[in-house]
Amino acid sequence: MTDTAPTPRTLASPDLAHLHAHLPGAAHVLAPEPICFEATDGTALHGQWFAPADRDTHAVAVMAPATGVPQRYYHAFATWLAQRGYAVLCFDYRGMGPARAQHPQASMRLWLRHDLSGALHLAHQRTQRGAHKLPLLWIGHSLGGNGLPLVQGLEHIDAAVTVGSQFGYWKLWPRGWHRWVTRFFFGTWIPLWVRLAGKLPGWALGGGETLPRAAARDWSRWGMSPGYFRDDPRCAGWYQPQAFQGHMQLWSIEDDKTYGPVDAVDALADCYATSPGQVERMHLHPRAVGLRAVGHFGVFRKSAARSIWPLLLERIEARVPGLRATA
Repeated sequence: MTDTAPTPRTLASPDLAHLHAHLPGAAHVLAPEPICFEATDGTALHGQWFAPADRDTHAVAVMAPATGVPQRYYHAFATWLAQRGYAVLCFDYRGMGPARAQHPQASMRLWLRHDLSGALHLAHQRTQRGAHKLPLLWIGHSLGGNGLPLVQGLEHIDAAVTVGSQFGYWKLWPRGWHRWVTRFFFGTWIPLWVRLAGKLPGWALGGGETLPRAAARDWSRWGMSPGYFRDDPRCAGWYQPQAFQGHMQLWSIEDDKTYGPVDAVDALADCYATSPGQVERMHLHPRAVGLRAVGHFGVFRKSAARSIWPLLLERIEARVPGLRATA
């Protein structure tokens, strides 16, 4: 384990010109390929592959979405990765995206255990090139990263980058109004709207898509419980972070105190204390990359394409050289 101390690494102002100079040049990208694949419980999921021409693909990546965020939000980032030689899978959880009406009973625990595991299984299949195996990169935004300890097949991930992913117990939020607002959100706000509307409207979430009733209830219970999903008996036996063997970088953002505060991201990093993999805690100040604000959602916006995307990619490729293009 490396860099898992409670105080996360703080990035000095990076040399972005240096980053761009050392990233691979843009490759020709194929048109996105719609795909229907199965979660590990057989549920049909919908996604898209973004990829360069086959001869240019040198790695496979999964873009695992945040709570209430549709896959289209990540398409620009996926295209950018494809230009750099990655075949990238974007997808929606069951009950989200265009097929949301098909799964009104979708739960968060099923998203984490079965939907994320199904996406990983599909990506792992794509890494197989006869006797040669392409490296696999997992990119998790918020829920897409904090659910990793429940995912089947962690041993297949060579590298993981999580952004704003946290262990979501309310007492891990900063003391003061942030903590009490978070407690109110999990303990009162979500249950109230589930009772009134039978779901959690997107606007009540702070933006994004409406959450199904069961998913909202899972989130509410976990957020009020010190062990988060570890205290849910329905998740018993799923929690196996020790299966992760690759290199992980967990990023927190200085101005993301609403969804991904430092202590909560640190707590997620601590889950991997028994993992043979290597874990680094990274922390980003917006001004270090020339931005006034980033927050929980800014990393994957097009406005971050020149300042943050190269930083994420170069940092993880430096730790896992197999991810780099050889040409």
